[in-house]
Amino acid sequence: MENNSLSEILSSIRGIALLGLFFGGSIFVHELGHFLAARWRKLKIERFSIGFGPKIFGWTGKDGVDYRVSWIPLGGYVALPQMGDSSAIEGETDEKAEKLPEISYADKMIVAVMGAVFNVIFAFGLACILFFTGVPVPEGSNTTTVGYVQEQIVTNSNSLAELGLGQTTLGPAFAAGVKSGDKILAVDDQPVKTFGQIGEAILLGNRKNSQGEPACVLSIQRGDERKEITIQPARRELNARSGDRIRVAGIMPKSNVVIDKPMPESPAALAGIVAGDKILKVDGQPINNTTEFQEVLRSGGANERLIEVESTLGENKGTKRIVKLTPQMKTMTNPVAVITYGESNKQSSIVLVPVTSNLLSSDEKNPRNQLMVLSVFPEDNERTDSLKVGTVFDKIDGKELTIIRSLEDLNNATNQGPKNLTFYWKRANGENGSVILKNAEIKQGQPLERALIGAQFLSVPEIAYYNPFEICVRITQQTFTTLGRLFDRSSDIKVNQLASVISISKTYYHISDDIRRVLWFTVLINLNLAVLNLMPIPVLDGGHMLIATLNRFIKGGLNTKAVTIVQFACMAMLFTLMGYIMLNDVRRCSGDNEMQLKQQIINRHLLRPVSFSETK
Repeated sequence: MENNSLSEILSSIRGIALLGLFFGGSIFVHELGHFLAARWRKLKIERFSIGFGPKIFGWTGKDGVDYRVSWIPLGGYVALPQMGDSSAIEGETDEKAEKLPEISYADKMIVAVMGAVFNVIFAFGLACILFFTGVPVPEGSNTTTVGYVQEQIVTNSNSLAELGLGQTTLGPAFAAGVKSGDKILAVDDQPVKTFGQIGEAILLGNRKNSQGEPACVLSIQRGDERKEITIQPARRELNARSGDRIRVAGIMPKSNVVIDKPMPESPAALAGIVAGDKILKVDGQPINNTTEFQEVLRSGGANERLIEVESTLGENKGTKRIVKLTPQMKTMTNPVAVITYGESNKQSSIVLVPVTSNLLSSDEKNPRNQLMVLSVFPEDNERTDSLKVGTVFDKIDGKELTIIRSLEDLNNATNQGPKNLTFYWKRANGENGSVILKNAEIKQGQPLERALIGAQFLSVPEIAYYNPFEICVRITQQTFTTLGRLFDRSSDIKVNQLASVISISKTYYHISDDIRRVLWFTVLINLNLAVLNLMPIPVLDGGHMLIATLNRFIKGGLNTKAVTIVQFACMAMLFTLMGYIMLNDVRRCSGDNEMQLKQQIINRHLLRPVSFSETK
């Protein structure tokens, strides 16, 4: 336990250090571009700040510049009085612009654009490093060949589709006739070279069919035939709290199905399958993906299968052979209870898992089975507080749920049909209360059974080597496309899906174990910073360039007071937008924590250990 805590602490320290080094470094590089350009053009420089607002610490250099780090970590600035009045953001300066020599249009444009230029140079430099080291990507990312087509896909982040509980829909690609082994050449006439690009093109798509539903055209190669297949992407919820939704097609890439190590006395071990064996075919059917292999076994049940394997290790490497084995049906989960309640046109379901009450108290001598909320679908906004994941139900209409019989007690409570029930709940932090569920009906969910061969699978990340120029161009194009989709009513990309410094910090934390992934994310951040800063919005670099250009071509120039008012207004709107995005990021963090807790409950109370030492 102590080792895990120490590991988490070290990981947090590493994540914070990388955030400061690379995200803070990206802001520094941007401002350094402005600073060096201003020095080159001999402009008056008053302040160089990382962050906005009051100063945390700083110093005055021999060059007279006030160098500082400020409290609000939403960017930075170089105070240049000759560029115009930017006191709305940067604070008051010691000298007024009218007391200083006037600078040229070229000076203003060069200084304004160099922040973005330095971000691009920095990103390109990191991309060059990654061209030699490579970037780890999930297995199958470097192909455009489909390995598995999902017949059903989950559409709700709170659902438990694997248990037959929750919200699912027919897989869009499956419904349209896409098959395992198809090679995708283009999405909506946009050529694709990797599976990641396929997902991005579908996600950023803005086509709709005649019924107003999302649509997407896949150009595929199937053998010698090229086909155009129109699919209707589903909208998948990524986070219950933030409401993030993306378009998905329900396809997975082709990847190797390699056995890690068979369990003792399992069908795989008894058939002679060993670690490193690659699954090629089942009953003559080619296998292109681990999930596809598992689904083929599931659909066949406990019947004998002929499996073609190829050795990838040792002296028999490359040798192919066919083995016979019979998967065993194994119970994968404990039983659950499902409470359905509400009016017929607006019903919700609660999935409950039996747990032992001493998890919530120190009374270990008298454990008592209770029921813990695992999932609610669809979301019940009126009862969010009472139905949080991890909340324990221990009484129905004042009657305690008895030892071991929690599920039976629930069934008995509504064995005469739907009725109004009062559930009493409590949480580990001491909170408790009650909730009334109208027209409640309780059913016992069937445990999940699967046909298993008793083996884990290896998933080895691939290494991608991207051309620095091509990848910088592609990321820049993707950024412009994303910005365009924000204003496109046919798109599913919304402002609430944008990331703030909170999401950026979390990402740096999660990828901190591999410096190559950190560098890759920093390339993305810098190119995004470059594009966003060049947008023609007052207070941004693009806005300074726009104002300078208008002043050059409008007789008498723009009214200084009017420009200041516009800058204040734009600053207010910009900070309001940032606040909204950060608030949504907080919601996103809450949803992520909820999903993390749900997974812990699943691992601890729902999943059952599988053993092959005894035949079921």
